[in-house]
Amino acid sequence: MQFERGATVFVAGMPGSPWRVVDGLVRLDREGLEGPEFGGLARVGDVIGAETMMFDRYTYTAVALLPLTIEAWCHGTAGEREQGLLLALARSERRMADVLALRGGRAAERIRRLFGFIAGAMGSRDADAPCIPMPRLRDIADITGLQVETVSRTISQLSEHGEIAPRARRYVQLNYAPE
Repeated sequence: MQFERGATVFVAGMPGSPWRVVDGLVRLDREGLEGPEFGGLARVGDVIGAETMMFDRYTYTAVALLPLTIEAWCHGTAGEREQGLLLALARSERRMADVLALRGGRAAERIRRLFGFIAGAMGSRDADAPCIPMPRLRDIADITGLQVETVSRTISQLSEHGEIAPRARRYVQLNYAPE
C-alpha cells in the first residue's frame, strides 16, 4: 500500500493488522489528554501496528511524514512469525532510543539529528550532501520537543551558517554529515 506525505495510515482504536515499512517515514501519535501527542517514528524495515496481534486494535495513529510504502507483515510459519516478532521488538527498542535522542540537547543538535534520521529513512545517509523533504515546522517541533518559533529560528540559523540549503518543493540539502 502507498500513501502520500501527510496521509493517515491508520487511527488509534481501529481494528487492524501489522505492517512493515518498505519505504518512507511514519509518525506515530497517541491520544493524550489534550489531543494527539507525538509517540514515535518508524522507518524502512520497522513494523507498525504489531500490537494488533495481541489487542486487535491500533494503539497509535500513524501518519506518513514522507511518501510511504507499507506491506502486510507477519507471514509464514509460526516459527517465522515468532522470529519476526523478536526482530521487530529489537528494532523498536533501537528506534525508541533514536527518537529519545531527538528530544535532548540543544535545538540545533535536535534538528540536525532529525534531518539525519530522515536522510537515513530515505537511504541517503552516506550521500555527500543528501537532499531530504522538509517536514512541516509543527511536525519538527512535536518530534523534537521544541516550540515552533524555536524550530523556525534554528532552521534559519542553520541555513545562514550553510549547514542546510533550501531546495525547490520543500526540500532541504544537508551540508553536514548526518549521524
